[in-house]
Amino acid sequence: MRDLIRTAICSYGYSTKIFHEPYIAMLPDLFEIRAFVERNNNYSKERYPSAKIYRSCEELFAADDIDLVVVNTPSPTHFEYARKALEAGKHVVVDKPFAATSKEAEILIDIASRKNLVLTIFHNRRWEGELIAMKQVVDQKLPGKLIDGEFRFERFKNKPNPKAHKEEPRPGNGLMYELCTHLIDQAIYLFGTPEAVYAEICKERDFSEIDDYCSLILYYPNQFRLLIKSSLLVADIGPSYILNGHKGSFVKYRANVLEEQAVNGMRPGDPGFGVEGESTAARLTTLQPDGSLNTVSYPSPASSYAGFYEQLWKNLQIDNSQFSILNSQLITDALNGLRVIEAAYESAKQRKVITLNN
Repeated sequence: MRDLIRTAICSYGYSTKIFHEPYIAMLPDLFEIRAFVERNNNYSKERYPSAKIYRSCEELFAADDIDLVVVNTPSPTHFEYARKALEAGKHVVVDKPFAATSKEAEILIDIASRKNLVLTIFHNRRWEGELIAMKQVVDQKLPGKLIDGEFRFERFKNKPNPKAHKEEPRPGNGLMYELCTHLIDQAIYLFGTPEAVYAEICKERDFSEIDDYCSLILYYPNQFRLLIKSSLLVADIGPSYILNGHKGSFVKYRANVLEEQAVNGMRPGDPGFGVEGESTAARLTTLQPDGSLNTVSYPSPASSYAGFYEQLWKNLQIDNSQFSILNSQLITDALNGLRVIEAAYESAKQRKVITLNN
């Protein structure tokens, strides 16, 4: 693989401008952005006047001067476009969700393995400061032996999404794939794949054709239980992360600093980029030797999604005959995340706990 990765992105919308392009652009010695897909417009020319514009993903995949394709199209299209890109000999980054089913994910992994291509998923929130901070707390066992926890991703959206395609009842759409997939991935990253799951999945908004309420209990060894919850009808949003253990608790409100700063026009490298304010710093309460409880602020480190692309570049430099896609932890975790989602839908349907075959 060449040192400079010739890269194309399958859209030029919100996902590109907020989550991908700024971080690829800050690594000009590793990646060269060569093309975008814009079906009807030429907006990318303002920032990338020399980049080529393709009017369809299929046209892009046929190009012979592209090494890497970022598939950040609407969720129901991820499998189709990732498959076509891999079959065209391109390395692929897929936005979450990886696919609508674990079977589709396995097909993509198989194609990548047979063609010696790198396939990975952009679970960007693993690179956020609040998750980095929480991993430190978990690894150091600061709350002691964990008993239970809550991961929540909630919003108040009582009107249809202006992006009409997100409200369509298609495979890969719905709150489970939109927000819960982040929480499930974070749970797997911190604690591994659960042994079993119990779930309630509903349509709460009067007009909704997709699930807009999800509540999952993930069961782990040693009686640890993790509640995952997402809803579009929460007007007073509480903590996003809670961990309770024998020696204390960790509580964190969501900062979403990278996305909010990017929306407000900041770019990676700007002063203060990726730095949370004090108001969203976590609280860590721990048992002291004298039996009292002590609460301290536990700030998140500064963060950036560039780490994802730096690691991807390193993977692309490996002789692909020695790089097994099945050894990519990110892909393995994403596949297991889809299996959790499938178990959750089955649990909601049967109204019982579903055991996973790990």
